[in-house]
Amino acid sequence: MTERELTVEAEGALILPRELLDEALLGKRLRLVVRKGEISILPEEPTDPYQTLDELAGCLGEEPFEFYDFDLEVGGFYEAR
Repeated sequence: MTERELTVEAEGALILPRELLDEALLGKRLRLVVRKGEISILPEEPTDPYQTLDELAGCLGEEPFEFYDFDLEVGGFYEAR
């Protein structure tokens, strides 16, 4: 990929075409980091489903998520079977 710089005038919302994001090898899930005078667009790191379950277990109490086993199998980011 070659580096290029674009100048745009944003009057209202700034919309980036999918082709530009693909060229930058950014996936569909993005993370925006906003600092004074700068906005960075980064790919969102995949989350570990078991880490998410551990974090949610704190909402139910101080026990780990295994204490709340509902016979679910974690199959992906947003899937429980």
